[in-house]
Amino acid sequence: MLLIGTMAIYNSQVDASEGIPQQWRSFLMTHPALNGSSNLYGASPCTNDRKIHYLAGVAHGSSETVVDGEHLSLAAGEYAVVQVNDPASLRDTWTWLLGTWLATSGRLEKNAPEFERYANISETGTPIGPVEIWIPLEPLPNN
Repeated sequence: MLLIGTMAIYNSQVDASEGIPQQWRSFLMTHPALNGSSNLYGASPCTNDRKIHYLAGVAHGSSETVVDGEHLSLAAGEYAVVQVNDPASLRDTWTWLLGTWLATSGRLEKNAPEFERYANISETGTPIGPVEIWIPLEPLPNN
């Protein structure tokens, strides 16, 4: 899947937590037809600069396609998918998934973008309703 949207780079998790809602507000103000969309994605490509790169956008080819913006490809493959019903627990869920679940699952994270799929984004730039977290996984070895 190809995402199209706006990319921002944050120096820390604190910066990202403060900046991402503003990034969503700006993106939705630029594309008002997307308000109320359930086809919104937030994705973080893999980088080696120890910064958080975050794309706020939509899937290319959807009825709500944004014609301009940065592109990010999400490869087909196996993902761990978790639905978070309360967006207020989103950060804690990410921490648990990457720090506890992944370490004890016997699986490895693939070097590919992680992403979230949103049911909706509020006027303040925060998720509304359930959010899906998608973590790419390395294939299991063939025995």
